[in-house]
Amino acid sequence: MEEGSWIGRLTAILILAVPLTLAAVRTPDQFSANAILNKNFYTPNYGTGARAEQFSLANKMEAAKAAAPKTTAPKADAGTATAKPDSAPPPGVATASAAMADGAKKVNEKDLPKPAQESKSYGTFTLEDLKAQVPQSKDGNFILEVPELYYTGGDVEVQKVLTGQMVETIAQVLPEKVNNAEGHRLRIFRMLVQCCAADARPYSVPVDFGKKAPEFKEMAWIKVVGKMGYKKEGDQTVPIIEATKVEETTAPDNAMIY
Repeated sequence: MEEGSWIGRLTAILILAVPLTLAAVRTPDQFSANAILNKNFYTPNYGTGARAEQFSLANKMEAAKAAAPKTTAPKADAGTATAKPDSAPPPGVATASAAMADGAKKVNEKDLPKPAQESKSYGTFTLEDLKAQVPQSKDGNFILEVPELYYTGGDVEVQKVLTGQMVETIAQVLPEKVNNAEGHRLRIFRMLVQCCAADARPYSVPVDFGKKAPEFKEMAWIKVVGKMGYKKEGDQTVPIIEATKVEETTAPDNAMIY
């Protein structure tokens, strides 16, 4: 068979195309459960990480406030009376002011109160702040992504507001293998892309059912509704969803979060 013949060219194309086609068909379009577990799945460090500034609720609110346009004080009307620069103060005022200034010079700096220490939290956070930036379902549940829930573990101000609030989220599920002696928990997660899909890592939080956890196929997508709570486990504050409703659902369009 001559290399330049059409049969030879067709054979060469098939030799290249068949392996590539098989590889494309058989290659999974998502991480396997084993791949997820190999990414330190059961050893999360709640509240810290490279994306804390992006997903911290308090930090996003502070950034929004800083970006808001500043309002200026209204100008005085033309008819509003203003004091003339060269007008003399009422009798006695000049004398009192001078006395105060003289007294101020005698104050010992050691007696002055020290400035407050800088807060280590992201800043103040209120229920109004939460409502302003987080959408709510028709039932009033706050709709949050798992990484947002994950990072609340590092912010006391947000925890105070979110504790007891009803939340809902869609995520994938795997069995819980830590702090789950009674089998009441599952662990839900979302893959968060760092710079490319290959280095995506799972961000996860436990879901507690208060009784034996329901069974789901590993890596299934579920919708979880429940009350938000926090529990000290080891040296970490763990964000926990106390489930009131859970059901299997379809994967969202954005299976990975960027």
